Formats: sequence, structure tokens, C-alpha cells
Amino acid sequence: MVKHISSSSSEGDEKYAMADEKKRKRMISNRESARRSRMRREQHIKDLNCQITYFNTKNCEIAQKTNSITKQSIDVELENQVLMRMRDELRKKLESLEIVSSYVCANRGDFPRHNSQPWLLSCQSVLLNYQA
Repeated sequence: MVKHISSSSSEGDEKYAMADEKKRKRMISNRESARRSRMRREQHIKDLNCQITYFNTKNCEIAQKTNSITKQSIDVELENQVLMRMRDELRKKLESLEIVSSYVCANRGDFPRHNSQPWLLSCQSVLLNYQA
């Protein structure tokens, strides 16, 4: 029986040795897993920083385009206002010329009364009126 006791103690030592070996392997595996996790996290952070740089660049480009388009819009609006004022002035001049033309035609009788397109007068009517 003594042998059995000693053999059981050596079996116990082997079990502890195997348990220690399993703990050591598990510890090594956990360390390796933690190292891979840190590497993935670092790579993820690098990727996020690259995305931040990319999106900041794109944001600046879009802001510049927006500013440029806004400036163009303001310029077009100003030009439109100038053209509308010129149109209004030309309408007033045309109305004044139509009034003068109708007054002259009423007193002289040789020009058509309401010609809204005086540039379409035939050369003969202008020559005849000029000679008279």
C-alpha cells in the first residue's frame, strides 16, 4: 500500500503539473489574444484617424465650393437687379418716345399713329415723309 500512496502522490504531482501547464498555456493564449486585440484596436484607431482626415478635407472642399457658388449666386443676383433697372429705364424711355411719336403723328399726320415697332417701317414711307 505504500506504493499506492506514493504513486497517488506522484499522480497528484502530475495532475498539478498538468494543471500548471494548462494554466501556463491559457496564460500565454490570453496574452496573445490581448496582444492581437490591442493591435486591432490600434489599427481601428489609425483607420478612424484616416477617416477624420479624409472627411475634414472633403468638408473643406465642400465649404469652398459652397462659398464659390454663393458668391456666384450673389453676383448673378446683382447683375439681375442691374438688368431689371435697365429694363425699367428702357421701358420708361420707350413710353416717352411713344408719347412724343403719337404727338408728332397727330400734328403732322404723315407717320403711323401706333407703331410699336418703328424699326420695321419701310424705306419708302420714310423717304416719302422726308421729302414732303
